[in-house]
Amino acid sequence: MLELDFNQHIQAIAYQVPKEGNVFNGDSFYMKVLDDYFICAVADGLGSGEHAYHSSNAIRQEVKNNHDKEVEVLINNCNQVLKNKRGATISILKVHFLQKTFTYSSVGNIQFALSCPSGRFIYPLPVLGYLSGKPQKYRFETFSYEKGSKFILHTDGIAIPSIKSLVSSSCSIEEISNHLENYTKTGKDDLTYIVGQLF
Repeated sequence: MLELDFNQHIQAIAYQVPKEGNVFNGDSFYMKVLDDYFICAVADGLGSGEHAYHSSNAIRQEVKNNHDKEVEVLINNCNQVLKNKRGATISILKVHFLQKTFTYSSVGNIQFALSCPSGRFIYPLPVLGYLSGKPQKYRFETFSYEKGSKFILHTDGIAIPSIKSLVSSSCSIEEISNHLENYTKTGKDDLTYIVGQLF
């Protein structure tokens, strides 16, 4: 499944495919572009199959219904909706276009990297663990970005070698997405990635 979203501030491509043989994808994502901000969330339900899907989709629905809230509120709410579910890892990215800043938070093994044209590279480390409705530590980081910055957000279903050189390259996000598709053929796990460029 491929999804594209854009306005004058951002262009983003999301790609998702389930583990080979599975009807349900244990990964879920949500992304939305508005005039003043962009938000995306990626969740990876523990395990695979239907139960993993229900956990990750609960996160997707929570962010979809409350995308106007700040990341700190959203990630805590997502933790609450996972009570009595299997659990999930999560990353939330919210970009504020006017301020040219973004806030990022992650719990678990979802990776994020952003490269600025100046050569600055941002690779926030996630908090270990997963959301399950139990008390959980979070880390929220806000960074500035430059016009032309590119980013990749992906679950552990895809292993991306040399992610720094890829996101720092002169390739368009369409070319980056096409390159990443080469690593989506194994079928060993659910996988999701989002590639974007900020203007």
